Amino acid sequence: MIKLLFVVVLVAAFAIADDDGCFSTEGCINPQNSGSDAVTLTLLNDWPLAEKALGLDVFVNGSTVYILGADNVLDIVQAYDVTGAPAGVMTLDPANDSCFGVAWNDDPTDDTYYTNDWSDNVLYYTDNFGSSWTTVPNPAGSNSRGMDFDGTDYWCTNGGGGGLWRFQPGTGQENIAVPEVAGNPSGLTVFPSGGNIGVAVASYSSNYIYFYEWNGSTMTFLGSASCPATCASSFGLGYSSVSNTIYWAFKDSSNVYHLGEFSFTITALERSSWGSIKTSF
Repeated sequence: MIKLLFVVVLVAAFAIADDDGCFSTEGCINPQNSGSDAVTLTLLNDWPLAEKALGLDVFVNGSTVYILGADNVLDIVQAYDVTGAPAGVMTLDPANDSCFGVAWNDDPTDDTYYTNDWSDNVLYYTDNFGSSWTTVPNPAGSNSRGMDFDGTDYWCTNGGGGGLWRFQPGTGQENIAVPEVAGNPSGLTVFPSGGNIGVAVASYSSNYIYFYEWNGSTMTFLGSASCPATCASSFGLGYSSVSNTIYWAFKDSSNVYHLGEFSFTITALERSSWGSIKTSF
């Protein structure tokens, strides 16, 4: 009995996230590559980083674009311009020292930001760019990773393999299965997809990115494509409505963190403007 208890405690001790918030020790695996449309990804830019970037979001104000990336080592959200250069920081709450995801409300006149943390069960919220923070319950608990906002609802992945969450902070949530994603989901972004919402999902342990369409009640798998550059792990995705491209945070086999940018094509799928998507809500 004592030996059994020791084994259970030992296993539990190793069931902790690494410094990138990943609970899994599995190697890269292949996806279920089925779907109605072919997906093509083309790498446009690749910037090695001196710091870390995990979950991403993209701040847009007219033609001004900043890519936001969480760094749990420096305890900041780092902003990058479209050349990949650092352009400012937002300081995280001291308790938010295992931050992965960041999402803003797409309102540059009254900008608010949510972040998550793989060591606790709350979302951190600020409406004064990090001068002060409050918390609300996180529907994904400590499994929350990549985040985004679609104009009405927030989204996040469940890094424990539990699909996606669509939610209103503190008021309601829905868990949505994405069984095609191999391994543990990490990054997430939303984008216009016809008259619906497109969702792209990355995985810690799969060298593929997965694309879906949400029509308000049903999630449809569109297909997956190989990551546009060789990587050891994928962390973040962020869609830019200005360039119609997706920014991508990843780590290479030498443990160097990168910020990339790629274009994407989903055959036979017409993507409307982000503005018309929001008007429909």
